[in-house]
Amino acid sequence: MRLRPLVGVLCLIAGIATARGQEAAFEVASVKVNTSGAPVSRMSAPDGTGRFEAINVSVRMLILNAYGIPGFQLIGGPSWVDSLHVDVLARGAPSATRADISAMTRTLLAERFNLVVRRDPREMPVYALVAARDDRRLGPRMQASTTDCAGAAAPGAPAPQTASGQLLCTTRMSPFTINAGGMTMARLAQSLSGIVDRVVTDETKFPGGYDLQLSFTPERPPPPAAAPPPDPDAPSIFAALQEQLGLKLDARRGIVEMLVIDRIDQPREN
Repeated sequence: MRLRPLVGVLCLIAGIATARGQEAAFEVASVKVNTSGAPVSRMSAPDGTGRFEAINVSVRMLILNAYGIPGFQLIGGPSWVDSLHVDVLARGAPSATRADISAMTRTLLAERFNLVVRRDPREMPVYALVAARDDRRLGPRMQASTTDCAGAAAPGAPAPQTASGQLLCTTRMSPFTINAGGMTMARLAQSLSGIVDRVVTDETKFPGGYDLQLSFTPERPPPPAAAPPPDPDAPSIFAALQEQLGLKLDARRGIVEMLVIDRIDQPREN
């Protein structure tokens, strides 16, 4: 059987035999170890100011975000990559896009953590995110967004808000929910990859961004500190996608680029 290459995944990490090859860098960046033990982590999206904040995130999470891959796609490295949490406060140019922030974060990882990675292509099961209905009708918990989230990253553009001042174009995730404003299907596919432990590619052909709320029973038991606790009657992620969003995961096989950590040191704080 001929394998279908995962072009989107290859593009995400193409040419990254080492993180040191990146030229983009933050103008100012601070890295500090977070010892709070708090159960909540957060990372900011581009908001038109060039700022990037990662608060109480594990080093593994920082790497995954920088390379745009789900957790199972990253292998190697010492055990502290999961247990050590850091705060990163950084600033780039106001015109910085999500891709720019990711590139600058890769540079930061190379400079402050001495991170060196390589690619290792492997054949494995994958999923394609597709419309669940022949008429391509959306589910009751997903609708086309009326906010231009792409424009929010333009130089000098204010972060979009509701009348009450709540920021849009954000994603909030827990082990059993995804609540997002202006999320593209490519970003949803990427988020789902970490939930189902397989690469998920977007083949919905749904353009633009969407406001969505997804509630499901996690495939793995949630951490003890998870709050609020999951709904015991919530459907599986597969059923929830169909019932709530009008989408489904189609099982396939493909070539997946694994990212292997060859070297990483504990961060140099400043």
